[in-house]
Amino acid sequence: MAKTTQVISVFLIGHMGLIFFFYPGQIIEGVEISHWVPIVTSFLFYFVIITVYMKGLSYFDNLNVIQIFQEMGKPAAIILLLPLAVYLVSVSIVTFRAYSEVIRIIFLTSTPIWAVMLLLIAISSYIAFLGLEAIFRTSVLLVFLGTPIVLFILASSFQNVDWHYLFPLLDKKVISFSFLFTPAYMNSLLSLGGGFLFLGFIQPYITYKSSSVRRAYFILLPMLLISVYIPILTFGRNTAVLFSLPFIETAETIEINWLMFDRISMFFMICLISFVMLFLALLLWKTALIIRVAVPVKQGTILLPLTIIIFTISMLIPDWHTVERFFLINTIFRVYAMLIIPALMLILGIRHSKKAGVKA
Repeated sequence: MAKTTQVISVFLIGHMGLIFFFYPGQIIEGVEISHWVPIVTSFLFYFVIITVYMKGLSYFDNLNVIQIFQEMGKPAAIILLLPLAVYLVSVSIVTFRAYSEVIRIIFLTSTPIWAVMLLLIAISSYIAFLGLEAIFRTSVLLVFLGTPIVLFILASSFQNVDWHYLFPLLDKKVISFSFLFTPAYMNSLLSLGGGFLFLGFIQPYITYKSSSVRRAYFILLPMLLISVYIPILTFGRNTAVLFSLPFIETAETIEINWLMFDRISMFFMICLISFVMLFLALLLWKTALIIRVAVPVKQGTILLPLTIIIFTISMLIPDWHTVERFFLINTIFRVYAMLIIPALMLILGIRHSKKAGVKA
């Protein structure tokens, strides 16, 4: 039974939780003016990757990535999936550590970071342990409850903008696309690269219409533009670049007199944290599924040691600067996940189609 609505919900909230957190700071740091150029470039590049990925998957009859690789033999499947597992674990570590830091700063200032991380990872692991159905049903509930709050805060964030900061719209240096090779721009792809791979893991457990997912993807473009331009239009680029979390800092400036709450940004962060916990649960579920290829035990048995490993490594990260360096360390695995895996899916799909045609 197709559950396209649930798939789209997971797709959107996973990206939303990362975009407003990681993406603005990296783009603002990497480009001085005409920020829409790298944003649109990322958007189009990502759209091509998703299209290639889903096109390759479409050649197989409701098989997931792991089952497709296993048709090449177990050793080949392990070799191809190992870098992907490392990437998923690294994304989990960075996200756990970064969001725990923000939760402690905004909500639990006197709470030690290990306690915040333990709470965050325990909830995500529990959701992952409940299984894929629980993750996808929860996503619909979060979209229903969180989307109105997020849209209200996004609309309110325009109250302090200065439209003069929008110009110049086009710069010769940006048109040269030199930003493509900057570390900041490469790091910004984390906000996009981790959110589409699940589309190749959920079948045959959950089926969906790929055309609907591609149409839903266009909702991400205004999110990307707003997440970057609101901080720039509020503070100016020279000030916004000083913030580690530009959009969160902008949300702190929102003042609505008729609301009884002083800090509306807290509601925004609660929504993002809820989205990210579900995203992290899905990361854990995918990683456990990959590990089962080499270690054929129950998925729930894998989740506990996996959670302990991620928690331990996250505890070894001392500060935010180390988190940013961690972005660069996993660049090779990020490129593998975003480029090699979709390309492999398409190549294997075309070969599978030709073999099926010959047999017919």
